[in-house]
Amino acid sequence: MNKLKTLITGANYGIGREITEKFAKEKHDLVLLVRNKSGIKDLKLLEKKHEIKVKILVGDLRNLNFINKLNKISYVDNVINNAAMSNAKYFSNVSEKDFDNLIKVNLRAIFKISQIFSKKMIKNKIKGTIISLSSQLGHIGAYNRTLYSLTKFGLEGLTKSMALDLSKHGIRVVTVAPTKTLVKPEELKKRSLRLNLIKKKIPLKKFSTKSEISSIVYFLTTDPAKSITGTSIIADGGWTAGK
Repeated sequence: MNKLKTLITGANYGIGREITEKFAKEKHDLVLLVRNKSGIKDLKLLEKKHEIKVKILVGDLRNLNFINKLNKISYVDNVINNAAMSNAKYFSNVSEKDFDNLIKVNLRAIFKISQIFSKKMIKNKIKGTIISLSSQLGHIGAYNRTLYSLTKFGLEGLTKSMALDLSKHGIRVVTVAPTKTLVKPEELKKRSLRLNLIKKKIPLKKFSTKSEISSIVYFLTTDPAKSITGTSIIADGGWTAGK
């Protein structure tokens, strides 16, 4: 029996790295997209450790030539659109460059990658999944997050419409929307005041963890999740439920 093959963007850092580790442990062959060579040696070690195949591609998701090179990959069973850029500027301070960068990475890249591999899924009769990392800010606004929220709200709309178009092929499309997730332990010391303010807004009084999010993403590719499509799994500790 052939191993399942999963493509993950932003695979060498933070939540993306945790997702990569999770799918490696579950014996998926991996196609990993990373922006730079940082951590590549460690990613390649997953190949021997878990007896899987690991293909790593280095490039910038703002570059359409890099994205179009993905056409050379014959197929994948799952696409995990994890990579994203953030922006925390006040609305009137957002520049044209800021706008272009976030649209290219947070929307256009996801659109193009999903389109490339959904075509391959259809051709190969693969009932695959396309999962994108969204945010609670794809469901609710926040101060100084106009540009970031724009892209995440756009991603939620894209997901719902893609799910409708691709459902006849058995391809499911979902987002996972975390609240604040601690990527580095030192954040607690360096940004304790701001983090405490954020935590007070979360009804469960806890941040998302990388492990929680990677487990949700993996679950969405499994048989028990086969009726889940066109929606968002909001792992926000209750933030968007109301005040």
